[in-house]
Amino acid sequence: FTRIGARDDIFSGCSTLMVELQETSSILQFATRKSLIVMDELGRGTSTFDGYSIAFAVLRYLIDNVQCMALFSTHYHMLTDEVRSAKGVSLQHMASQFDNESN
Repeated sequence: FTRIGARDDIFSGCSTLMVELQETSSILQFATRKSLIVMDELGRGTSTFDGYSIAFAVLRYLIDNVQCMALFSTHYHMLTDEVRSAKGVSLQHMASQFDNESN
C-alpha cells in the first residue's frame, strides 16, 4: 500500500485532505501483518496539531494493531519521540543533496 503525494479530485468534490484521508482509510481497513506500507507526509496541508494528530493516530494504529512492515516519513519530528521505544520500530533519518553543476 502507498500513500504518497498530494492531489485533489475536484470533479468529485474531494479536497487534497479528503483524498489523503480516503487513501489512508483504505490502508488501515485492508492492511495485514504481511503488508508493506509506504506513507509519506501524512497530515501535511492541515494545521500543525491537526496534521500531527492524524499522523500520530495512524502510526500508532499501524504499530499496535497491524504490526506490518512500513516506511512512514514525516515532517513532524516530535512524532519520533512518541514511538521511539515502541516494539518493532526503528527510527531512521534520510538526507539528500542535489548538485546543480553535475546536470
